[in-house]
Amino acid sequence: MSTADTRSRRRGERGTVLVQVAVALLALLAMAALVFDYGVMWVSRAQSQNAADAGALAGAISLAFDSDTDFNGARAKAIAVAQQNRVWTSVPDITNADVTFPACPPGAPGVPDTCVKVDVFRTTLNRLNGNPLPTYFSRLVGINEQGARATATAQIVTGDTTDCLKPWAIIDRWDEYDTATNGAESEYPNPDPDFRYDSTFDRYSTGRGGAPPQEPDLYVRPGPGVIGTGFRLPIDEGRQFAIKVDTNTNSTVSPGWFRAIRLPRLDGQTGGNVYRNNIMSCGGLPASYADPATVCPASITNGNRAYWAERGCFETEPGNMVGPTDQGVDALVARDPGASWSGGQIVGSLFSPATSSPRVVPIGVMDIDWFLSQNPSGSNGVIRLVNIYGFFVEGMGDINPATGAMTLSANGNNVIGRIMTIPSMARGSSSLPVSASFLRTIILVR
Repeated sequence: MSTADTRSRRRGERGTVLVQVAVALLALLAMAALVFDYGVMWVSRAQSQNAADAGALAGAISLAFDSDTDFNGARAKAIAVAQQNRVWTSVPDITNADVTFPACPPGAPGVPDTCVKVDVFRTTLNRLNGNPLPTYFSRLVGINEQGARATATAQIVTGDTTDCLKPWAIIDRWDEYDTATNGAESEYPNPDPDFRYDSTFDRYSTGRGGAPPQEPDLYVRPGPGVIGTGFRLPIDEGRQFAIKVDTNTNSTVSPGWFRAIRLPRLDGQTGGNVYRNNIMSCGGLPASYADPATVCPASITNGNRAYWAERGCFETEPGNMVGPTDQGVDALVARDPGASWSGGQIVGSLFSPATSSPRVVPIGVMDIDWFLSQNPSGSNGVIRLVNIYGFFVEGMGDINPATGAMTLSANGNNVIGRIMTIPSMARGSSSLPVSASFLRTIILVR
């Protein structure tokens, strides 16, 4: 073969290689477009899901702890929180129409009709003001944008456990014996209009001295399928209530009557300051209210206090608690001094949402019928909780004995506050009816 023929063949081979390289480059570019741009889409899809989850949870939290009827407020909070979660460096597309309150999915474990659904977009598909994801290598083949979307649904679930219970076990509301109707307790299961600040629970009264005489006042504790005579939602949300700290003795049982209780602490504290410290801070161990089948022991010792706290049984703390209570409440108020109650909600709080303020605390509700039936003098050493209420601590104060009006006062003998819902530990749903359950937690159901 001549030199000229060899050179000609080599030139032809070089042309063939160039064609193969060009085809390979196209394949590599297509692969890069698939890998990189498709990766952008999937990363953005995960970020969109985070935004949708956060928005749905925020909307449900607003309904659970701010107002269960303020859907516009819940929608605004859902949008604000969802848009704080950027999708591929940009704010996701979410409008009022993308936050809805649908029927909860079948089998959802929470409170019916409390679902919040949030849809999040980064696309132009069916959107008036789309915000699509960019493409990079796909532009070489004319694809200039892509999209991602996500949806999430959150629901309110009732709870039964807290790790921050305050050392107060209050008497629940009862139906007062009504002499005007010969004592007929016809109001239950509706709240008793005769129940007032000066009512006395006289079912177990000894009647010593003729005051107070024994009367068949009616107390029904809440339980599975039973609302009970106690406070309930939504009608008692925000009700002002006084814990009568100066009645931690064997005195007349009236609204606000309480027993101080001993709570276990994660840090193992014991001694005289534990009561005050349990007001100022969280004990850190789970405390619940008792299941109807729970039988509380006759006595509880330090060694088994945590065990029984999870089952709703607590040892009482004897003595005058005015001083330690005042110190503990003052410390709580000082952590969020500007917070106050106005227009049915907490305003001026340093915390957002305001329901996360340290002044919003859980308080125990005792089964007063069971307590006094053990010993009508009220001096027995174990109480049984039947509920836990949220309580916004306004401060120490006094009650006008003539009108029942409550006034904040630094030297008062009562803890004044508002009954409200409060977050629960996520340990399963409460066995109480929804209207009797003040502990709330939020879950994603879709």
